[in-house]
Amino acid sequence: MTVKSLQDEDKLPIKQVIDAVNKTMDDVLRVVDAMNLGRTEVKADGVYRTFNNGDSVQISEGSFAKKRVSSKKIKLF
Repeated sequence: MTVKSLQDEDKLPIKQVIDAVNKTMDDVLRVVDAMNLGRTEVKADGVYRTFNNGDSVQISEGSFAKKRVSSKKIKLF
């Protein structure tokens, strides 16, 4: 799955790309858990970091309510 030029990017199968990203995320989460850095979680009243032992620390306070997107089109360029 090596891309040598920009023209080759469109030839990559999307499932293979998604699998590679998921595998990388699993590796990152495994290292974060092993180092006990905690996982970041956004809730309606703020941002929290939850550690392996269950302790939760509030990092930021604010209003993080979910918002609906009226248009689902994404313009890349």
